[in-house]
Amino acid sequence: MNTLKTISCIVLLTIYLTSCESLVTDIPPSKLPQIESKLVINSIISPQLPFINVIVSESAPMFNGAGAVEKSLDNATVLISDGINEMQIPYDSANKIYSLPQSQFPIVPSKKYVLTVSDGKRNVSAECTVPGKVPVIKSYAFDTLLILSSIYQNIDPLNKDSAITLNIAWQDIPSDTNNYKVHALIDFDYNVAAPKLNGVFVEKRIVVQHKFNWRWRTEKNEILSDNHLNGAILNSPVGKVNLPQQSERTNKDGSKVIVYPNTKIKEVLMSVFNIDINYYKYQRSLEIRNSSDNPFAEPTLVYTNVKGGLGCFGAYNAAQIKLTDPK
Repeated sequence: MNTLKTISCIVLLTIYLTSCESLVTDIPPSKLPQIESKLVINSIISPQLPFINVIVSESAPMFNGAGAVEKSLDNATVLISDGINEMQIPYDSANKIYSLPQSQFPIVPSKKYVLTVSDGKRNVSAECTVPGKVPVIKSYAFDTLLILSSIYQNIDPLNKDSAITLNIAWQDIPSDTNNYKVHALIDFDYNVAAPKLNGVFVEKRIVVQHKFNWRWRTEKNEILSDNHLNGAILNSPVGKVNLPQQSERTNKDGSKVIVYPNTKIKEVLMSVFNIDINYYKYQRSLEIRNSSDNPFAEPTLVYTNVKGGLGCFGAYNAAQIKLTDPK
């Protein structure tokens, strides 16, 4: 391409981009479609969860300005029903969610539940069925990983491993189409440099719970399906959790305090969720939307099973293994 053609292309591109910008910025607000906000409910129920938790909010109206955000609601009426019994879920102001102990309203495998929400002006509802079966965890394997990153140069010299990895294998539930999610929590017991009122740091032992990350390898995630693998042994991706690092603090007098974590594993909870179709489709739609880095691609709709509103009401039934003070 010669110089004249190159300049022409640049001019055309500039005109095109300027025109696009003009189309967006010159439309008066009165000409834009007026789309009202909707109620948004998000809730995942399970026989293994101690509480039935529901988050209620309202969506930001389209074309309502760049600063528009979803607004949490604390004045809604939230009801859950199993077709026979119904109970209102009260608002927990401390945690800003609607919450009900499962001891007052048990979640039972294979049963259908209906969630209805009203804010006095809008009414929405959603239903889901709790999966009836749980997979069988066949094996699990822990390993250690040394992360050679500048962030981890000051790791405990007595413990050169800077991360723990986990892989879980389970038996697929035969004769059904199943979708799964792997989940694992680990409680670390370790030392930190904690401040005192006089500006001096002292060594203190704490217990902190961490969640394994299944997406640190970008091609893998924690949601799996048994498509074409009915009854087979399924394997999770490799989950990873970083070990606590040494802490270094400066006292008020300028002296330094270095505390090595001396980490111990207090407890590990491994789970394989058999998730219902609503939970699966909602998670998949979020993945597709978040993984698209093409600004010219068509927008992807996030799955919802909420009639009259937005969000997801889903369920799971989990196989779990708890290890206490593992060596």
